Amino acid sequence: MWMKFRISKVSQLAGKMRRHADSRPFPQRSYSFRFWQPTQAALLARLGSCARHIPGRNFLLRSISPGSLMIPNVLGWNIRGRTLESRLAETGFVGPGFDEVRLAAAITVLLHHAHSSIDDAKADLLFAFSGGFLHFGLLAVLVFFAISGFLVAPGLVRSGKVINYATSRALRIFPALAVVVISSMILVGPILTTLPLPRYFSDAGLPLYVKNILTLTYDFLPGVQLPGGHPAIVNGALWTLHFEVLSYIALALMSVVGILARPRLVLVVFLAAYVLYVANGIFPAFAERLPGRFVTFISLFVYFASGVALSTFRRTIPYSAALAGLAFLILLASLASGAGIVAAPLCLPYLVVFAGLSNLPGRSFIRRDLSYGVYLIHAPVLCCLSIMYPAIQSWLFAALVAMTVTLPLSYLSSILVEQPALTRKKIVAGWIGGRLNLIRSTMVRLVRVQDIGT
Repeated sequence: MWMKFRISKVSQLAGKMRRHADSRPFPQRSYSFRFWQPTQAALLARLGSCARHIPGRNFLLRSISPGSLMIPNVLGWNIRGRTLESRLAETGFVGPGFDEVRLAAAITVLLHHAHSSIDDAKADLLFAFSGGFLHFGLLAVLVFFAISGFLVAPGLVRSGKVINYATSRALRIFPALAVVVISSMILVGPILTTLPLPRYFSDAGLPLYVKNILTLTYDFLPGVQLPGGHPAIVNGALWTLHFEVLSYIALALMSVVGILARPRLVLVVFLAAYVLYVANGIFPAFAERLPGRFVTFISLFVYFASGVALSTFRRTIPYSAALAGLAFLILLASLASGAGIVAAPLCLPYLVVFAGLSNLPGRSFIRRDLSYGVYLIHAPVLCCLSIMYPAIQSWLFAALVAMTVTLPLSYLSSILVEQPALTRKKIVAGWIGGRLNLIRSTMVRLVRVQDIGT
């Protein structure tokens, strides 16, 4: 429970705590409180060894032993409740379930694409249940955006170093993406194309596929066609990366202009995105007046912003199974009643974060985060299956084969591409920072020379 106290109340507060030193002690656990900046040193000095200052302008007040100073609940604070922040502290600020949630989301996307490659995409059970608002593939994408907002924002808030943040995000996204795109061009395309290889490599459409490395989606490779003769979408999962990058850019801009440092402004950004999102869904005429790419961006960014808001207010938002259960029931009821667009941005991110902070089954079997590799690689594998083996009529069989191929390739991507790239983020960020400082100093010298000349 976070509380604010005036500096004049410090002596009174500390005195009450010490006068109740012999009261019944609290359970052996830590409690977090937040005070105004001027209050910190004074209160810490008066409370002695029972208080310890930690980053974030808060204190850990703990009972040490039965004979030591106890901190009773003299003011009726509800400090027994767990928050998202306290749960993060319990897990060493590493959510134990996020890898499982991400991998489950990536596999859900794989299953959705396998299903839609064999059957009608509208046959998706969630699509029918939600009245066309949501299908399992989109649900998994929204999970990714909510996780990204929750996990990425705290580091940027703490450091405020946009260059480090941008470098980390770029090394997370682009190396593996580049490998998958180039491999599709030089391996998958030549295998599947109906064109002679010289014509395939000289086709003007081949360089357009390189745009995918920059998240500028282009779906087709020369001569790669479905059995019916229609051009095949080689990797239909890449379209979301463009909007993920835009969300990261928006978060960086929020940091630069000072929004991230002001929780109320973070809430305003989320509410603005939420209102636009709901308005676009309820009033189609309103959405038609806006650029289609902007509408799509808002429909994903609202979940990213919800994750950022949960991270920003994590010190006050409860970590509660009851609250998660209530959010789940509200989400189900809203989807069934056609009000999913109203409840989903509020309920789904909390469910995702709660699951990510929980100890989920299967953690001992997941040593690496394979989700990004699965997300990038599965679609070209399914494309190969659809073209080379058109007789496959079971989407479950297609999904099983695709998963059997995709998981080992994702593991190789993790150990050979993704992890090595991320281990160099400090080096790359330092190099970029050095180059920018050199450019800045050169510009300053040039300006001074010009001033002297005039």
